[in-house]
Amino acid sequence: MSFETSALRLWRTLPREERLEAARAFWERPTEEAAVAAAQEVVKILRVRPQAFHKVPLDQRVRAVAGLATPPESLAEALLLSLHVGARRSLLGAFLDALAIPHEEGLIDEETEVAPPTETAARAALAGLRADHSDAAIRLYWNALWLQDRERWAALEPVAPPHSEPRA
Repeated sequence: MSFETSALRLWRTLPREERLEAARAFWERPTEEAAVAAAQEVVKILRVRPQAFHKVPLDQRVRAVAGLATPPESLAEALLLSLHVGARRSLLGAFLDALAIPHEEGLIDEETEVAPPTETAARAALAGLRADHSDAAIRLYWNALWLQDRERWAALEPVAPPHSEPRA
């Protein structure tokens, strides 16, 4: 089964609970560009003046962003990244360890050269990850990683676990 071809399409496959988790992680450490896009969406959804955005409680911001069916692509990317570098950081670290890629708590230094993994290496990593992570979480992470660099992470798509349950 092939990966989703955009962050927006991948975002739309997430169940509500995962969207809420992503939105909460996003608002904890938003990037400036993504925060502006998210604020614009929240202002539209909640029908508040832009000047009043800073008064909107965090829980309302989280629910508003999590409820977006079609966020801008850059915001969808930021939400997916936030989900993974937040509560799912152990998955990132375990995956990179399985591939012997140096990292700092699941994040690869920008100057580190990463060779594309082979399908054999990806299969071995998958087997190890399944002990502590669901197939759905692994597939989501691999799809998000593949979207960042399709050439480097090409071996992940044919090896990724299938969708284990229908998505909302």
